Amino acid sequence: MKHAIPGSFTDEATKRIRWVKLDEIDMAGNRATRYTAEVHDSILKAILSRDPMPSGLLWHLSVSGPNRLPSWDELKHAKYRLVHANVAMVLLFPRSNVPYMDLHQYCLHLYESTEKDVDC
Repeated sequence: MKHAIPGSFTDEATKRIRWVKLDEIDMAGNRATRYTAEVHDSILKAILSRDPMPSGLLWHLSVSGPNRLPSWDELKHAKYRLVHANVAMVLLFPRSNVPYMDLHQYCLHLYESTEKDVDC
């Protein structure tokens, strides 16, 4: 699903990233697709799924590195190469009174927005 990546990159090497589909897996009853990409200093991994939410099935993209967080450019590249172009996604931070645990130290998550006018 190749489409243009809006904006610019601070790192030109990001333009050359190629995401490779590994396989499809079952995650708690949902199908998810796993990808990998070589970057200048490591290998990134991504998992794309449609997760059940009260409003229906929503896209969820996780991107991780083995020893560091993905850069903004790498996260943006994954979103625009792995998710449909017309899907707006957000990076969420939970409310401070909601307990949560980081299961992977170097993983970032994007979630499909349910807002109609989320584009900036």
